[in-house]
Amino acid sequence: MTKTNIIRQLSEHFRQQNIRKAVVLTDENVEKYYSDYFSELSEIVSLDKIVLPAGENSKSIETAISVWNYFADKHYDRNVFLLNFGGGMVSDLGGFVASTYKRGIRFANCPTTLLSMIDAAIGGKTGVNLHHLKNVVGTFYFPDIQLPADVSLLKTLPDEELLSGFGEMVKYALIGSEELFRELSKTERFPEIKQEYVDFCIEFKQKVVSKDPEDHGFRHILNFGHTIGHAMESYCAEIGEPIKHGIAVAQGLYYESLLSAQLGHLPQDEWQKISGFLTKHFEIMPITKELKPKLINYMQNDKKNQHTEINFTLLDHIGHATYNHQILDSTLNNL
Repeated sequence: MTKTNIIRQLSEHFRQQNIRKAVVLTDENVEKYYSDYFSELSEIVSLDKIVLPAGENSKSIETAISVWNYFADKHYDRNVFLLNFGGGMVSDLGGFVASTYKRGIRFANCPTTLLSMIDAAIGGKTGVNLHHLKNVVGTFYFPDIQLPADVSLLKTLPDEELLSGFGEMVKYALIGSEELFRELSKTERFPEIKQEYVDFCIEFKQKVVSKDPEDHGFRHILNFGHTIGHAMESYCAEIGEPIKHGIAVAQGLYYESLLSAQLGHLPQDEWQKISGFLTKHFEIMPITKELKPKLINYMQNDKKNQHTEINFTLLDHIGHATYNHQILDSTLNNL
């Protein structure tokens, strides 16, 4: 999918919906490479732009307040359209701003990273972090139009960002496609990110979300790797050594696959395939005796928990997962 297709879809949508004012929300990294990406839209709408500092620190209630204030100072009404142009931080924050400003304005996500293309930009989850806790404040609010992924935008990404997105892509393979896992396993080095891989992930998530848009049950399947992964991400942020979301998810994929095997859900030979694959592409952090209680404390804040037990999605085999497994702290201490 190319830029031309995205501009065409937005132009048609703006005309059909009589949208006359649009604001592009982006960050400094994206602005450096793609400052004129939407310039053609200025023939149809009056375009404004907000450029945020890049990085997860911008995904905060303070940043949301600054955007709300900007909108209010400009006297924007509910007819303004917000176009989130960036990675997961921009999609999550921008969606949250759109869902709350004047009780809801129209918006769309145009993702620029692999991670946002296959995860944050899809599914209607918005949010900001609170202290070191991920996405604790947020809403369910769906884009006015679902734009396709422009994979040409990935060419400017540093390897660490691609690896982060790759971690999320591996999750989709493990829970939804043994064939994709085999494809990703064929290469000895970092795999080429093919359009068909991205398209599969997007389609898979859209199907899951359509069955459970507000995350009451079935959508929990997408949480595989994220319970431990989010805990590691929060811990690393707390100690001042932040890691990328998808790289944290890869840690979660490793340890939650191990947990699946220890509990008898995942066959040992498949666990060996998964662990070999993940250790080839990611540096897996050891969970020390001292680290375990800190991670468990973070996991106890997970939104999907029930009562005092921590909620996990586990693998039955490569390509299939089941959700809502309540795991005791004592079990996690055996990892």
